Amino acid sequence: MEIILLQKINKLGNIGDTVEVKPGFGRNYLIPSGKALRATKENKAVFETTKAKLLEKNKDEIEKAEKIRAKVESLNLTIVRSASDTGILYGSVTTRDISNLIGENGIILSRRQIALDKPIKELGLFDMNVILHPEVESKIKLKVVRSLGDTTPDIEDKRDADHDGSSVINAELNESLLDDGVSLKTEETISEEVKEEASSENKLPEQSGKE
Repeated sequence: MEIILLQKINKLGNIGDTVEVKPGFGRNYLIPSGKALRATKENKAVFETTKAKLLEKNKDEIEKAEKIRAKVESLNLTIVRSASDTGILYGSVTTRDISNLIGENGIILSRRQIALDKPIKELGLFDMNVILHPEVESKIKLKVVRSLGDTTPDIEDKRDADHDGSSVINAELNESLLDDGVSLKTEETISEEVKEEASSENKLPEQSGKE
């Protein structure tokens, strides 16, 4: 199916381009939503008479989108979710949740404007795109935490902290054993003792012969 684009469509074309699309995509989405016209001789003539107005309207929409982008990028978005000790959420964060959160900050966006490959299912800091106009995109950061007082979780840091904690416990245990008179031997000390014992055994037969 051949159509004339009335606005830029990513990966398809710019305003005024005549492109080929699947019939269902054209009839069920592009044409009903006002994004395209069927590329007939009559519609091509109509487009030429309205092209200047369409380009001017598109320019105004880009300017508005740029203003919204500045507001969106200034947001500090944080959403609270219950999660397990490993940071896995009991549920998920969806595009609807994110659009609602942005709406609470006075910016109305539809969930379709949030570019999210799949729902968020763990604590952390996430980057995502917001499509404000076919020619204007914004990048935002979303922090998912257990409570508003939490910092962004970092599992690796937690593991390091656990390792450091166990080292401190081991050190305290060693000090306690030393206080009780228990000798703690290193691998080098044990190795030296083994060598001395072997040397001692080798000398015993010579000494008994002399006697």
